[in-house]
Amino acid sequence: MKRIIYTLVILLLVLIVAITLRTLLKAGTFKNLQYHSEFTESMVRGVMGAEDIQIDRASQKAYISSCDRRKALAGEPYTGAIYFLDLSSEKPDPVKMPSTWSPADFRPHGISLFRDADSSLWLFAVNHPDPGPSVEVFEIRNDSLFHTETITGDFLKSPNDLVATGRRQFYFTNDHGADASVSQWKDFVLIGTGEVGYFDGEKGHILEAGLRYPNGINTSPDGKELFVALTTDGSISVYQTEPWSFKYKIHLGTGVDNLDFDEAGNLWTAAHPKMLAFLAHAKDPAKRSPSQVLMLTRDENGQFTQVEELYLSDGNPLSGSSVAVNYYGKIFVGSVFEDGVLVLERR
Repeated sequence: MKRIIYTLVILLLVLIVAITLRTLLKAGTFKNLQYHSEFTESMVRGVMGAEDIQIDRASQKAYISSCDRRKALAGEPYTGAIYFLDLSSEKPDPVKMPSTWSPADFRPHGISLFRDADSSLWLFAVNHPDPGPSVEVFEIRNDSLFHTETITGDFLKSPNDLVATGRRQFYFTNDHGADASVSQWKDFVLIGTGEVGYFDGEKGHILEAGLRYPNGINTSPDGKELFVALTTDGSISVYQTEPWSFKYKIHLGTGVDNLDFDEAGNLWTAAHPKMLAFLAHAKDPAKRSPSQVLMLTRDENGQFTQVEELYLSDGNPLSGSSVAVNYYGKIFVGSVFEDGVLVLERR
């Protein structure tokens, strides 16, 4: 009997070590990073926690989701905001957008823009107020936010990002399941609890479940494909939207975050190549987390398998990059916790 117990204990220890090593490998702990940049770097200060950035090329503006997440982790009260940068300016300053709706617990996360056929412009924001998450819908007029709707429901379990497809329609990601504590434990052992869903204007529908931390989400410019960043899986899953079906996976081996398409149809993402370093940075700003910018282009089969790492830093001057958007060769990079937006321009 003792021999059986001893054997079971040894097997359990071996399993724990194997799971831990697998987690550390997936998190990039043992990576030997080669930092590089072909850009001049400057910072636009005055936007705290610019986690997501969306560009409206018609108005030449970049809209930024801003929130002081360190205060959130510390349990302190804080209010987020939406800013914009005027991209027609050589050196734009951030402008905080006035709003018809300004609750003290507005905490924007992922955002999306939708320009309708009548040229009206709409901004959707994932919000994390107490007691539960929501999606806030605004119309943008005269550089101001006019709040039109708050969308809630059980389908919004832990929303991270969204992409609007109409004035009341959007795809969204739940990065965790409903029970956050259990989901975080499962994250450690790389068991997916996240979801991708669609709100059709009346109801929310879960389209895919059991995903490893689904994070950024975006549709192709023609709307026929949906791209979902799976952070702890180090990949991007690609789906056909009509009818819904899985197409292929892009393996990147890094903690991909938000996704964006540029004017040429290239896919951009910022990523966390060392995810445990990012978790340490979340607790201590002095502990820097590497920032990475990737550009993906289509191959001869129309798949985004051609990947170029354009930028990789040790976390200075911007730590923990979460979004990278390209505006005619000028790249704007945001992060989860830092003050400011990093601007990269070719030398």
